[in-house]
Amino acid sequence: MSRLKYILAIALPLLAGSVLSAQVTSGERDKYTLLTMPFNMRQLTLYKGQLAVNAGYKFAVRSQQFDSNGDKQILTNSGTGSVYHYYFADIRYGITDFLEIGAETNFIRHGMRDQTTTYVSATATGTQSVTVNKLSEVKGLGDILLLFTIRPPMQYKWFDLSATGGMFLPSSNYQPAKPQDNITNIAAANSYLINSYNKYTNGYGVPVYMISGSAKAVINKITFAADFTYKTPMHEGKNIRWIGTMTDKQFSYYDKTYQYLLSDEYSVNGAIHYQLTGWFDFYVNGFWQMTKGGWTEYYGNKYSNTRTSLLTLEPGFELQISPSLTIYQVAGFPLSGKSSDAPFYLFTTIRFSNFLFSK
Repeated sequence: MSRLKYILAIALPLLAGSVLSAQVTSGERDKYTLLTMPFNMRQLTLYKGQLAVNAGYKFAVRSQQFDSNGDKQILTNSGTGSVYHYYFADIRYGITDFLEIGAETNFIRHGMRDQTTTYVSATATGTQSVTVNKLSEVKGLGDILLLFTIRPPMQYKWFDLSATGGMFLPSSNYQPAKPQDNITNIAAANSYLINSYNKYTNGYGVPVYMISGSAKAVINKITFAADFTYKTPMHEGKNIRWIGTMTDKQFSYYDKTYQYLLSDEYSVNGAIHYQLTGWFDFYVNGFWQMTKGGWTEYYGNKYSNTRTSLLTLEPGFELQISPSLTIYQVAGFPLSGKSSDAPFYLFTTIRFSNFLFSK
């Protein structure tokens, strides 16, 4: 609850200011003008009565990672590179020019292959070798984020800021499925192959608070934008692990419950935008994220989660192809990090926006 108090302490003063100040907006503006407002002239929240629906797809190539010392490891050299597919959708609505509500979720499909490992044991009667291929898959619907965004009750001219608060609500069973392991060339006496297939779900498993702040400042066609986001779990969570044993080349499993506390997550974006024309905005963004804190239980003992960090360079653009339809494209190039995957990705989003209750 102490973390929630910090969130409310930041968000409520801004909300109270929007209610008490009650400044007058700049008069009626037609729907077409608002829908075609370029990025450098657009406020941080939707306008009153505006509905926006976003659908996005990210294709990522997991070909490298950074170890605990910050050194880059090339995963393709060990045959463990992979790709993943990330689908994103959200809906937002402007209650007023100063208050916006919304909801979002995602779907992910990602297969990860470990390096093939062979174990050799020697006995008095000879040697025996066991080769293990392990494939893990993360697949499923993510948690549902409910959020609201507020900004000061003033007409946006050259500077704007906003605050967002929300909560991720678990949307599915967080427990992994029982592994699907099998043995090939099972008749071989001294050598056989184990194929291990593990399925994991997508999501946090517990409610997670989220708070963020955004700001932008404009000088002619150049816009400086920045935002900060903080996520923290509401409480500890519980999950299961599957414990497997092999007898006479047959697998059996039982599940064991364990507790965990998610790490806190921090992220910062800083971007420079250039409004080339009214319908095309180009930008270069620096994205930094870090996780720290939290723990995971193993056989009755709590072990601290690994601290991670990643810095990514993201060039992108916003292209408006009609008053109601906009395309966003961004590419991600990992620059540095610690104890983190470093995928290259392409993220495409299509946005539909309109004033459904206005003529």
